[in-house]
Order: sequence, then C-alpha cells, then structure tokens
Amino acid sequence: MKDIVVLAATSVGQRGFTQPLFSALEAELGEDWQRLYCDTLTPVESLQGNIERVFQGMRKSEIDCLRARKFLLCSMAQGAAQMGDIQQRDGIYEKNQRAIYRTLQNAAVAAGERTPVVLLSHSLACLNFSNYLWDAQRSNVSHGIWRDGGPGDVRKGSARERFLRLKTLSHWYTLGPSLPLWCAGRAREQIQAVTADSRGYRFRWKNFYHPDDLFGWPLKPLGPTYNQAVFRDYETSELSGHHRSGAISQLLPLEDYWRSELVIEQLLEDLRSLLKNGNRGSSAAAQRSQRAVAV
Repeated sequence: MKDIVVLAATSVGQRGFTQPLFSALEAELGEDWQRLYCDTLTPVESLQGNIERVFQGMRKSEIDCLRARKFLLCSMAQGAAQMGDIQQRDGIYEKNQRAIYRTLQNAAVAAGERTPVVLLSHSLACLNFSNYLWDAQRSNVSHGIWRDGGPGDVRKGSARERFLRLKTLSHWYTLGPSLPLWCAGRAREQIQAVTADSRGYRFRWKNFYHPDDLFGWPLKPLGPTYNQAVFRDYETSELSGHHRSGAISQLLPLEDYWRSELVIEQLLEDLRSLLKNGNRGSSAAAQRSQRAVAV
C-alpha cells in the first residue's frame, strides 16, 4: 500500500500532461518516490468529443493560433456547459463532480480515509474543484452530487464521508486559474471563496499564475473572502523579467505550469513536511493514519 496518492487535474483532455511534474518528483524524492501513488483527472469524455467535433469543423476555415484557439474553446465550452445546467440531474456540472467523487473514493481505498489531501488543479479544473468544495462545505444544496445530503453509498458523519467532502484537505494548488472569468459579472459582495479555515476545513491554498497567461489570474484581489482564503499568489515568472522581455500576453500551454520550478519546489516542500509528520508515532498503525494524499 502506498503512503501518498498524487492526483492532478486539468481542464483539457491531454494525456501525460503531468509527466514533467511526476518526473521531477521522482528525481528529487529518490526512494520516497515509491511511496507515491500517482493518478490524473481529466474532463468528462462526452464533452471532450463535442468540443473536438466543433474544433475540427472550425479548422476547415483559415484560422491561426490553433493550439491557443483549441485551449480557449475547450475551457469556455466546459465552463458554459456546466454552469448552464447546474440544476440538471446528470448534467455536465454533476458529471464533473461525480468524476471527482470517484477519484477520491479510489484514493480512500489506496491510502486510507483519514489522510491529509493535497489538490493540484489547472485552469478550469480549479473551477470544478471550487464548485465541488463549495457544495461539500454545505449541509444542504440543491444541485450537484451533494444535493439532498449527498450520495447514499456513504454513511453520514463517517470518516469516509469526511474524506469525500475533502475535510482532510491539507493543501490546494491552483495553477493558472480562470476563476475571475466566471465570477467577475457578480457584485463584489456576491464573489465568495470556499472557506479554508472553518466548517471543519483547515487547508493552505497556494495559487500560481504566469504574468503572460490570459487565463491565469491572481486570486487574492478578487474580494475579501478570497484574500482571506488564499495563502499567497505566486508568479511563476518575475514581473520585471516579463516587462524586459517585451513578451505578448497569450494562452500559455498547460506544460508551463507542470514544469514550473516554483510549483515543483513548493510541492516538494509540502510533501516532505507531510511525509515527515506521517512518520511520527510509535506504531505502524499511527503512521498509516497520517498518510498524505496529494490530489
């Protein structure tokens, strides 16, 4: 059985997108790498098929910047689809939450139900996890998988339910988040972040964005609740260097975040801390109860 489960989520259906991150972790952790179980979470397959069909149709015309256009189409189409059918049972909003729920179920089996959790999400996947957390943090919602008290396959108040509601969340890494694009139309007092230190939750939220990335934003300026919930906004490239280079703003490929030295450095620091804490105690059972899960 593994000591740590690493799960990374993105908004585009690109296989192997976390390979730069996983390779760096393997090289730096050495033998401890064997203690990690690594997995990924990608968007709902049926939605990906629809987006690909539209994109291929658009390619029949003369258009440039195909990679950026596809990323933009994918992100905006997913966001519009899930927010447009938020109340619909078995809609895209609920399917995305069900995928997260199933992934957490697998993590609970692999690493235990009382383990700290670290989430890593990129772009629109940050919105997906924000929605999941928002709903899970409330006792009663009228949409998503937590409607009517949540799925019936888990006992209320159990360690398994706490884990599936992400109440053991220790760190959340948002990479190039597009959250401001989906809430900027609201009044300032209506822009609310998930809680990081109440309702039974206590985690550190680290946000990473590149100054060139049109879809990657700082989050603390969004409003008072974001300023309180987000531990820090990290620039993956220094702003001074950005201005000197004369770079043009663009849609950065997701690899830029998974290869970021800053992201890897912070993740290694947090994982090593969790591993060290998990090794404290006089019995194997005590060690297993503190195993870390990175998502």
